[in-house]
Amino acid sequence: MMTAMKKPSRQSDRGFTLLEMLIAVTLVAMMALSLWAVFRISIRSWSRGTDFIDTNQRHRSILDLVRKQMASTYGLIAPADPQQGLASRLIFSGTETSMRFISLNSLHFQDSPGLTLVIYEIVQDSNGAYSLVEKEARYLGHPGDQEASADQSKATPVFSNLISCVFEYFDPENRDTPWVREWDGVKLRRLPEAISVTMVSRDPRGNDLNRHMVVPIHSEVFDRQTSLINPFGARRAVVR
Repeated sequence: MMTAMKKPSRQSDRGFTLLEMLIAVTLVAMMALSLWAVFRISIRSWSRGTDFIDTNQRHRSILDLVRKQMASTYGLIAPADPQQGLASRLIFSGTETSMRFISLNSLHFQDSPGLTLVIYEIVQDSNGAYSLVEKEARYLGHPGDQEASADQSKATPVFSNLISCVFEYFDPENRDTPWVREWDGVKLRRLPEAISVTMVSRDPRGNDLNRHMVVPIHSEVFDRQTSLINPFGARRAVVR
């Protein structure tokens, strides 16, 4: 008796069902979303790191310019000006929130070559944040006119979004507190041996960032009336 031959199954020729297609598409979509999330996080982290490096580099460059300008302080005694009621005086004054001095360096190199009258000030905006700004004008030997010109000049922002910024001045003759927060060049007729600048800002995470620099002043006092450098003795090492 011959065995009946079975018909070949057509199951192997069957395609994917709609349910299988939906499951496959869903899995692929989930994998794509996971990869995109990882890629996005990586890009964001890389961008934050790059911004942080760029910001630090920019701040470092600005600090170097400020340090160079302060280190080039020129101790010039301006002659008396009877017409404006000004006695001869050393053009250097400082408080904990402002400074005024003559420098050999300008932050606007092409606009103000030579001696420059520089003003640093701490200003506060409407949100309560502080900014360190710089004003300057060419010094041409007329203290009253140049100081008015510097006061009215456009302020150049140096650092913004500060919590605090404090200037201090090193006075070796003050043995109890050598770092003082006020310097009257008219009365003292000498320069501090160093200037300290302490700035505190806050990053987006709420952490305080401190920047501190000490700038030695090597210039002696120059009296234009006698064209002699006033001898104040050798400079001593600056200590903090």
